[in-house]
Amino acid sequence: MPEAWAGNLASARIVFLSSNPAISVGNPAARWRAKRVAEKYPTVDWHDADIADFMINRFDPEHGWVLNRRHRKVETVDGPTWGTPEPYWGWVEQQTYALLGSGTPWYEQAVMTEVVHCKSNGEEGVAQASQLCAQKHMDRILAASPAGLVVVVGSKAAQTLKLAYPAAFRQRPLFGKYTEHGVPDEQQNLFQMVLGGKSRLICFLKHPSAHGAQASFASSYPEVLDRLRLAAMGTL
Repeated sequence: MPEAWAGNLASARIVFLSSNPAISVGNPAARWRAKRVAEKYPTVDWHDADIADFMINRFDPEHGWVLNRRHRKVETVDGPTWGTPEPYWGWVEQQTYALLGSGTPWYEQAVMTEVVHCKSNGEEGVAQASQLCAQKHMDRILAASPAGLVVVVGSKAAQTLKLAYPAAFRQRPLFGKYTEHGVPDEQQNLFQMVLGGKSRLICFLKHPSAHGAQASFASSYPEVLDRLRLAAMGTL
């Protein structure tokens, strides 16, 4: 199944919008046992209620889909096993707590979604699918979220957003780019716009895996952390 989002879309204060979700298909020849088995992930044969539970409650430990940022694997004769910790999930958790604190679990405060919802490794197919996928799904997914802050993660997500809403970016040709000093130009990369029928603060960050990335709110926008926080809290 395509991955619509990951986290509680209805309660999230921050949306992290990236390129597309990675896929864990399992490689029987892999050295590590956790890499030999595919992720337990919804297929068209699952009941709708189970698919919804996976997408909405994926990170709630009581639902058993993820344990300490490790996804659950398909059951084998040896019983269920778990993958290795997902760095991107850990980064989203860190950035969420940096703005909103840890009083509420991060997966209730933030949600992850993408411009392309089909899973692949190495962003395969994203360039070809991004415009059509964004046109069909982006606005209606965001319309279901009350989030006041949308964090656009990585250059492919930034480029897709610019193509989907050209008028909003006509005066911002440098959206999705960092300056020679390794930080984004706030005038180009931090601004208010309507997405999903709601005015939200848009913020670009390099993907945390990008070469030389300073992928954090604190390092990229040190002077406006309060603005980011207020936007996420809906009080800007």
